[in-house]
Amino acid sequence: MGDSRNLVVLAVVRVKPGYEEVARQELVKLIPPTNREPGCLRYQMHINVGTEYDNYMVENPRLYMFYEIWRSREDWDKHMEMPYLKAWFEKSKEVCEKIDLSIWEAVDLPTNPVFRGGENPDPKEKYTLLALVDVKEGCEDRAWKEMLALVPYTHTEPGCIEYTMHVNLDMDTMARNYRKIMFYENWYNFKVWKEDHMKAEYLVRWFNFAPQVTEKIDLTGWKMIDFELTPTGKEK
Repeated sequence: MGDSRNLVVLAVVRVKPGYEEVARQELVKLIPPTNREPGCLRYQMHINVGTEYDNYMVENPRLYMFYEIWRSREDWDKHMEMPYLKAWFEKSKEVCEKIDLSIWEAVDLPTNPVFRGGENPDPKEKYTLLALVDVKEGCEDRAWKEMLALVPYTHTEPGCIEYTMHVNLDMDTMARNYRKIMFYENWYNFKVWKEDHMKAEYLVRWFNFAPQVTEKIDLTGWKMIDFELTPTGKEK
């Protein structure tokens, strides 16, 4: 992957107890200036929620995720040198337990989700799911083919807004690491993900097969944050 390809960045922020409110305020401040950067194609902040019926609307104020798309690695490197981002990383020493940064290449997929009529989804009900897959050594080719085969089926589901697949990149060399795969998903609501997608026959078959080729599949739920700011700079 060279600078001619878009770069996907995943940033997971773990907040210290007692610093929940100040961390959220500081993180939200990053969004407007970042989105004004010429190389920024997408910069979305999410708060962690559960993956079960009793907790999918329960926010965890100690865990945030940023899903970012940059025009190139060079553009992201410039972003990391911005004064407001450097100020955040300095502040993070006080308010955060840990920040995990990883970079990814989006896979060119053969299909896209298709809206099939009905009422538009309520933005407040939209549900984001992140799936991080660790592949067993020696099983990269088989796992890749099996996971890629899930995409067209998922894209035909009426409740699917977005379903993208990524391969991990080495932070220094940009080499692809096929032992780490990420799916970033957006669904009309929690129910269509939990009931229609997770119980679909083709996905049940995948999860039954997955232990043969994967070491771990980490599923986490997220809620995208409305980051529109008032004239005073505070989140609405």
